Amino acid sequence: MKKINYFNILIIFLSTISLNAFAQNEGEKASPEKAPIDKPVEKKEVVAKVKNPIAKEVKKIDKNAKKPENLEDDLSEVEEIKPDSDVSRFNNTAVVQALNKTTAKTSIIDLKVGEKISFGSLKIIAHKCWQSPLEQKPENKILLEIFEVKNETSEKTLEKRIFYGWTFSSSPSISGLEHPIYDIIAINCKNK
Repeated sequence: MKKINYFNILIIFLSTISLNAFAQNEGEKASPEKAPIDKPVEKKEVVAKVKNPIAKEVKKIDKNAKKPENLEDDLSEVEEIKPDSDVSRFNNTAVVQALNKTTAKTSIIDLKVGEKISFGSLKIIAHKCWQSPLEQKPENKILLEIFEVKNETSEKTLEKRIFYGWTFSSSPSISGLEHPIYDIIAINCKNK
């Protein structure tokens, strides 16, 4: 007794349907309009129906049209970009979530662009914060610089840069801080 392979049957069925559809389309291209079986088609009728209706809409180029003498005349019809439009999507405040992995505590931190804020033994600076336009997929990109503060002696501290790069709110794993204790995730950008 043979086993029935349903996948192969499905492939054969779909290919048969597509071949039938292809054959019907080829038949329609050969005869532009199906004639009833009783009435024969005259050649004059077929020729009249095959004429291209698009040919009437083609515009002729006027060779004597006035060309602009300088570029300013040509650009006078172009719409100007208004400052209110989405030319720049940079904001002045970045919102990040900081996680201390040892205590499992999270904190939401508002970072003003250019300001240095301490979180545990980290110093965080947001250099830029970009937000996508409303009509696109929601995305926030924050350019972060993170330093780790190490106390060598009671008087001397050392700041070592451990991260400098863009973090993305939609996919934090692409570019993020790799630290054994802390995790920094981009959340949002806003103007304050």
